[in-house]
Amino acid sequence: MRQDPSQCVMSFVCASNTNIPMIRRMLGTLSRKYGSRITADGIEFHTFPSAKALDRATEAELRACGLGYRAKAIKAAARAIASGALDLEHLKKAEYGEAKAELIKIYGIGNKIADCILLFSLDKLDAFPIDVWIARALAGNYGWLAGKRMSEKLTEKQYEDVSGAARQYFGRYAGYAQQFLYYHMRQDAGKKW
Repeated sequence: MRQDPSQCVMSFVCASNTNIPMIRRMLGTLSRKYGSRITADGIEFHTFPSAKALDRATEAELRACGLGYRAKAIKAAARAIASGALDLEHLKKAEYGEAKAELIKIYGIGNKIADCILLFSLDKLDAFPIDVWIARALAGNYGWLAGKRMSEKLTEKQYEDVSGAARQYFGRYAGYAQQFLYYHMRQDAGKKW
């Protein structure tokens, strides 16, 4: 829950509407193309690229890394961070609502991605990201989404209402509860990490 904020922003923007193997490919390609090459114990690695390095890339160059439509969002996030318009250190100190409002101003960052960034890198342990797995858990175990077809995307209002209810119910460590629910749902479904 303490990922580098800039890397977390880029990672979750890449995670939009895709699966874990595809996310790994996108992040690996970005690292190889825009990160720094280092060697440790005889093994070559590439660091995750800085926001400035990603901002210098064109949208077409980012798209060529397999990002597809996400290239525009990566470019917007990189520009906001590199220019200082998005001050991630300030967001660590800000209250949940203020920090989330700032993140959502960035093209490509919606409720779920903002909550993931807040939880995993900005010390907002009350953030409660809701994806399809969490929505199923909440519908099946808490009744907050009773009657909602899980094939439908949550509206912004539904997301805010349910996330708020979860934060209130689970308290200041709601993000930990979310992670336990997520792990449990994936394990029950036989999903591998």
